[in-house]
Amino acid sequence: MSPQRAWIDSTQTKECANGMRLKLSEQESTHVVRSLRYRRGDALILINGEGLVIDGKIESADSTCSIVEVLRFRQTPKPIPEIIVAQSMPKGGTMDDLVRNICEAGASGIIPLESARCEVKLDADRTRTRMLRWHQQAAEACKQSSNPWCTDIHAPQAIKNWLEKLPAKENDELRLLGSLQIGAEPVGNLNLQKAKKITWLIGPEGDFTSEEVDQAIACGFIAVTLGPNVLRAENAALACVVITQALVAINQAGS
Repeated sequence: MSPQRAWIDSTQTKECANGMRLKLSEQESTHVVRSLRYRRGDALILINGEGLVIDGKIESADSTCSIVEVLRFRQTPKPIPEIIVAQSMPKGGTMDDLVRNICEAGASGIIPLESARCEVKLDADRTRTRMLRWHQQAAEACKQSSNPWCTDIHAPQAIKNWLEKLPAKENDELRLLGSLQIGAEPVGNLNLQKAKKITWLIGPEGDFTSEEVDQAIACGFIAVTLGPNVLRAENAALACVVITQALVAINQAGS
């Protein structure tokens, strides 16, 4: 059986070396010892969300503070291209599902947006609560998917403000607007060979207003369609990430 994965805080791994002893948090220790039933001597993989992968061995199986010995480690490069999802926040717990799914799929970043037809409006307290939960979900997604790089989750902001602050588009950057409009570019026609960063902008139920679409296009976004069917927000976001990864692989294989 392949070793399970656990989260290790990046502050402990700044000077990682073979033979080091690392302390798991109480939450991770409880999961490893009580849920996974791991014991002293069992192999365990540690990830810190910053590309570091550690092959370790449990030295002390304590449900409040387990100790893991570092056997070997490697630093993995950041995925290229970066895939960013700028998502108008859907209502209810849908945004939580969306965050978890696209983190598992390997999105580099998530930018939650408030748009004109967005039903979710967060005050400061709700924003803090949501951000904490989303960061926890991102860490869990890393462990589930074995992705050594954790998704960067930005604080929610108004789409108008976000678009106004966007820098000029670089030559190796693509900005894509999920669209059902007639004349939108089919996603399969995209050439991603030179792209180092790809940002998807995805609307809420009812889509963006015409003013928001015009502002996005003025910022360099291209209207792109995933197909004839209308997807729920969480499914559209996941489809964008997975389709982008598949197209990148196809483009690279054909180059």
